[in-house]
Amino acid sequence: MKKIFVILSAVISLFLIGCATTGGSSKTGAKGTTPSKICGEWKIQSLTGFENAEHFGATLSVFANEDEEFSLNGYSGVNSYFANLADTPKAFPIGNNLASTKMMGAPEDMAFEDELLKVIANAKSWKIEGRKLTVTDGKTSAVFVK
Repeated sequence: MKKIFVILSAVISLFLIGCATTGGSSKTGAKGTTPSKICGEWKIQSLTGFENAEHFGATLSVFANEDEEFSLNGYSGVNSYFANLADTPKAFPIGNNLASTKMMGAPEDMAFEDELLKVIANAKSWKIEGRKLTVTDGKTSAVFVK
């Protein structure tokens, strides 16, 4: 268990590169949004089919390195997850590129986590409105806030 924690900590540390390098980027993400707008830490506000989604404490963080290569990581209610995005955050769906730790939790927590990770892995679009990020797979939506 300690080995997994150390490895996961190292991986997450590699993702903690700020988005300052994307501020002048000419690349755009969903609906003309600059990639730097998606960068940072987002906290779950709602997930289709789950009341009180905030209770699970899920997060989504997006980062970019100096080469404008994007990665994401977060906490899904029980486990931590992470992925690299090919070019810009418009590189959804993430699909098999999404990985996570594999700890067990309470059935309700596991159900929430499964649904959240499905939405992120199979996302067809993301949209930012103010301080809200909506990720959807066409059927289910996860709303995060900064």
